[in-house]
Amino acid sequence: MTLHLRRAARADAELLFTWRNDPLTRQMSRGAEPVAWNDHLAWLERLLVDHDRLQLVAEHGGVPVGAIRFDRDGRQATVSLVVAPAARGRGLAAPLITAGIAEAQATWASVTVLRAVIRPDNAPSRRAFARAGFVRLERAAGEIETWRRAISPGSDTLVLDGPRPLVIAELSANHGGSRARAVETIEAAAEAGADAIKLQTYTPETMTLRSPRPEFRVEHGPWAGRTLWELYEEAHTPWDGHADLKAAANASGLPLFSTPFDPTAVDFLETLGVPAYKVASFEVTDLELLARIAATGKPVIVSTGMATLAEIDQAVGTLRAGWGPAPPRLALLRCVSAYPAEPRHMHLRSIPHLGAAFGAVGGLSDHTLGWTVAVAAVALGARVIEKHFTLRRADGGPDSAFSLEPDELRALVGAVREASEALGEVRFGPTEGDADNKIFRRSLFFTARVLAGEPLTRENVRAVRPGHGLPPQALPLVLGRRAAVDCEAGQPLRWDLVA
Repeated sequence: MTLHLRRAARADAELLFTWRNDPLTRQMSRGAEPVAWNDHLAWLERLLVDHDRLQLVAEHGGVPVGAIRFDRDGRQATVSLVVAPAARGRGLAAPLITAGIAEAQATWASVTVLRAVIRPDNAPSRRAFARAGFVRLERAAGEIETWRRAISPGSDTLVLDGPRPLVIAELSANHGGSRARAVETIEAAAEAGADAIKLQTYTPETMTLRSPRPEFRVEHGPWAGRTLWELYEEAHTPWDGHADLKAAANASGLPLFSTPFDPTAVDFLETLGVPAYKVASFEVTDLELLARIAATGKPVIVSTGMATLAEIDQAVGTLRAGWGPAPPRLALLRCVSAYPAEPRHMHLRSIPHLGAAFGAVGGLSDHTLGWTVAVAAVALGARVIEKHFTLRRADGGPDSAFSLEPDELRALVGAVREASEALGEVRFGPTEGDADNKIFRRSLFFTARVLAGEPLTRENVRAVRPGHGLPPQALPLVLGRRAAVDCEAGQPLRWDLVA
């Protein structure tokens, strides 16, 4: 079966209106209320000019048989489908979805994950999306279902300076030692809009000594009283589960990388083919580790918490010496190594300085609570935001207290992207957002009837809204001159009316 897809146009308004208001379509949709014609027209007008939305109409044999829409949000896009009432039962839904995906990929190369929200009683849609390669995420019985498909399975590229800030969900110890929970957390991060997943790769042996001496016991903070060995034994991610977690992330359309804490961890991560590396703030001065990471030739993100400018310079120099003449991208993250960190300690003005001083991408590794600091960092030029992530803080764990839950991460992603879009460029004059309102500026109008040959004075010409007449700055040029023809009160003043 061959379908022809084309972009919807204003001429399709009545067609789409009929399909949207079909009783069965409304019954199987989340919003079951009929759509008013004026509301529909306003919706379609906005949709057709929105670069983050793609509305397609499918035709079979020259006859419209359905429509599919993609609403983009970063690396994800939500799919909405409608089959024309007369075309139901012909097996068109799954081919329509597949053809639409190809068009969406051609339109947005950055989108790697598709999602669909389906009522559990909408059996035709569930079958169609399953045939198109979507997988249903677990939900309680009776709840609205979310289905997902990665359109670039195994996609594993980390772009540090893309068009939007890169939001990294740090899994850290929030898996609680459970591989199944780790996979669930990764999927929840993808659902919330994260751009990448980060692990930490170490064992207690690679981090510390098993010693009862007081030097190995934490004195302050959320881990006070515990030995380092106890902490790392609980918090580490077992190495034999890394491959499964990477596969889960890639299946969700996200790259997965990690923070190695010694050269053996780098060697292990190389066997998995991770796309990049992270250097923890506590390891910035471990130049042997940095040299081993640089030898991979992959992009590196460095947290700079506690590091002096001289130590950052030494770390960057070590990485670039190891990279050779064709260095990959480097990101330097402002970080305060406190758990949680206080916003007043963040000193975010350091971010643009880091980028400028070292020719790197500036960013933030954020241990504060909430997302206000992340938004402020983006406003100062941060292109990478890293945030710890958990399914539920109430479940506990070494890092849970300063980790975001799914709804909070979703809010952070939205706020960060909105802040990034608002930055725009240096620009003056009307923009896309206010160009239509230029008509409401003041301009010159006749305030009284003026006969041909009569003088133009302040009594019969004024600057008022709207902007259909000459601009206000033309008033000194017209005062004292005469009307070329008879003019009425309320008539906009133009040069051809002035003698």
